[in-house]
Amino acid sequence: MPLADFQAQVRGAIVDGNTATLAPLLTGSRDPLRRFAIHQRHYASHLAQTLVGKFPAMEWLAGSPFMLAAAGAFIRACPPRAPCIAEYGGDFPAFVGDRTEARQLPWLRWVGELEWRLGHAALAVEHAPLALAALSELRPERLADCTLALQPDLHYLAAPWPVDDLIKLFLSDRAPEHYALNTEDVFLEVRGARGAFSMTRLEGGSYAFRSALARGASIGAAAEQALGNDPTFDAGQSLVQIVTAGLTTAIHDCDGEA
Repeated sequence: MPLADFQAQVRGAIVDGNTATLAPLLTGSRDPLRRFAIHQRHYASHLAQTLVGKFPAMEWLAGSPFMLAAAGAFIRACPPRAPCIAEYGGDFPAFVGDRTEARQLPWLRWVGELEWRLGHAALAVEHAPLALAALSELRPERLADCTLALQPDLHYLAAPWPVDDLIKLFLSDRAPEHYALNTEDVFLEVRGARGAFSMTRLEGGSYAFRSALARGASIGAAAEQALGNDPTFDAGQSLVQIVTAGLTTAIHDCDGEA
């Protein structure tokens, strides 16, 4: 049997529980399938614990049994598709939010969305920031067609709950006896590097502008989105702010040239 086929059968048996084709190839002991089940259980338990470990605030708020059960279901429905385990779990918060058991915790999904961004931001490495003088080197009529490269540690999240307050509460390690959480639209900018991170609330226009730039929109297109959110938005001032704050690393013209 080709090695690739054998590996696919082993994966199918461990991940999907499909041991029908692999069973005749197993040897040793009176019941090799029982021995193989050890690997199946280890895969499921280890991956579930690793996944839950990426969302400590969710676990703190919902409890370990709930999170481990959700992780087990997620692993069966969405097994890893890439060799890098650090990239696994981005869809887990939404998966948890869709579970029947989470209906009483409608904010839990958004806590996880923020945690995912915080974890990735903290692992990023900042690049040299763009100098403000770089803007003056471009013709004003071309500026709207330019795109900006932002720092790799920047992430954006719009949430219908003030989940940044819940994260701060978790990080303080002080659980109040009572805590009232009301719906509120928050627009968050997450930034981090070398193990640290920060969360900043933005106005709707600034969030629309910066998040659009992060998605690769041109400065003009991002400004239009921001103005749709806030008619008083000042695109020029906001552009200067993000450059002077060191949030940008390069500017490209409409032809893709730096």
